Amino acid sequence: MILLVGNLKGGTGKSTISFNLGVWSAYQMRRALIIDSDPLHTISTLLAVRKEERHQPVIYSLIAAETALADEIDRISDLFDDIIVDIAAGDKVGLRAALKVADKVLIPLLPGQADVWALSDTMELIEEARQAKPELPVMVVINKADTNQQIRETQETEEAMNHVKGISLAPTSLGYRVVMRRSLTEGLGAAEWAPRSKAAEEIDHLARAVFEVKN
Repeated sequence: MILLVGNLKGGTGKSTISFNLGVWSAYQMRRALIIDSDPLHTISTLLAVRKEERHQPVIYSLIAAETALADEIDRISDLFDDIIVDIAAGDKVGLRAALKVADKVLIPLLPGQADVWALSDTMELIEEARQAKPELPVMVVINKADTNQQIRETQETEEAMNHVKGISLAPTSLGYRVVMRRSLTEGLGAAEWAPRSKAAEEIDHLARAVFEVKN
């Protein structure tokens, strides 16, 4: 599967989610590649730490410029089971190129009305891509969700997404948890750092929905 993880808005956790999905895929004995098109190269840095610490399984990465993104994916797509494309915030050229070759789109979205409003820019490019690929599936996952049930922003954002045509809402949200941040410093996915944590459970639930793997 070629999975595009993208949102033109910054700070939504695209790289963190891409990395954790790559780790999950590799643990399923699948050859996983993460394409890093973000100028910050967060993914490449994480995988460099992972390699230095000699963590297994191996997750492959490739740095690709936005102008060569589609060609690079076409060139290597047969070599991997799962290719996860991490697109930088605001990169319309890269997002447009990746949409041409993606099998599925995952949009990380922060809870809150401002992020719901900002989603329209990303959806505009998705609808453009659907002119050639009308069945392109798009899933939204609420990231950094409120863990305090008294705060309703996450629930309100989910309700708003249920009224957006052409997308599905992931069956789980990803909570704003220390495990998700702390694990990255060791080059580990949340499920590796704390296998029995709520964060690990949420990543597993999301990954199974994204990659369409049954329990």
